[in-house]
Amino acid sequence: VEVPFYATRTCDRYGVDTNTIAAMMIWMGKCYASGILNDGITGLSIMEIGSLEFIRDFIKMISLREGFGDTLANGTIKAAESVGPEAREKITHYVSKAGHMMLYEPRMFLPHAIFYAMEPRQPIQQLHEMSLPMYKWLDWVDGVRTAYVTTDVFHAVAKKYWGSELAADFSTYEGKALAARMIQDRQYERECLILCDFAMNNASAVRSTGDHLGDPALESRMLSAVTGKSWAEEELYRVGERVFNLQRAILAREGHRGRESDVLDEAFFTRPLRFVGLNPECKAPGKDGEIISRDGEMVDRGKFEKMKDEYYALRGWDVATGLQTKAKLEQLDLGDIVSELESHQLVV
Repeated sequence: VEVPFYATRTCDRYGVDTNTIAAMMIWMGKCYASGILNDGITGLSIMEIGSLEFIRDFIKMISLREGFGDTLANGTIKAAESVGPEAREKITHYVSKAGHMMLYEPRMFLPHAIFYAMEPRQPIQQLHEMSLPMYKWLDWVDGVRTAYVTTDVFHAVAKKYWGSELAADFSTYEGKALAARMIQDRQYERECLILCDFAMNNASAVRSTGDHLGDPALESRMLSAVTGKSWAEEELYRVGERVFNLQRAILAREGHRGRESDVLDEAFFTRPLRFVGLNPECKAPGKDGEIISRDGEMVDRGKFEKMKDEYYALRGWDVATGLQTKAKLEQLDLGDIVSELESHQLVV
């Protein structure tokens, strides 16, 4: 217990992400076991990886860019690429393209394929919105006495927060593009309000109300009460959509190329799902309330691309390229950035 606590404190002191450090340590351990990295190359006693002393030296080296830490400070993926192709091969589906540990992964939660394909960092608040109520549903399936998220409640949550009950059916890709868009818009506006992801995750269902559904308009009601200005729920979602589109434009300017950049690690299409954290049997709600298992499932490449088509259309972007459209940006009062994107052929 002490090692994780003090390791996290060390990360906090140096201002580094614990999740990224964990992914990097796993990669280094794999490279050490394969003879790609050793103590001489890294300046660390890799045999002691996971110990508090190792973690402290490791984080300090990265933060101050000392020795091999200068390479590691560029992130796990770039560090692996600089070491060589064999080191790069040690990074598989356990690391996102942003260098974080993969959590609530897309072979289990299909809308999460959209998040991981499009976000520049781990969008943990987006990943929580569907996964937290699903794990509460799992308690009900497993007979936990205090569980209250039944299949009916989970379906009602899906309809209220994610656009349709299809979002609660883990056996199909239908309804997942809409769910992804709605989750992103809501979570971006919530981040703008600097609200706690756990405390304000209304979609995770609440014990205290009769229907256990919470209130998706709670943020707008709170903001109205604090500011004295009336805010509708839809107005805040538009704020979230606007921020998300601005980020997308910045990413395009920095090298993101729409559809061709909205990708997942190849392993998600080729390696079957095995064991998901607190859900070792990979249980999930299926069609008509059936309890299914996603054990052995992979992301279907064709259906993933079709889900992207639907998602781009819902976003008002160009379906063929995944690029934003001038019309959509102007609709969101972002017309002032169109000319720069047009000069680089990054808008349609």
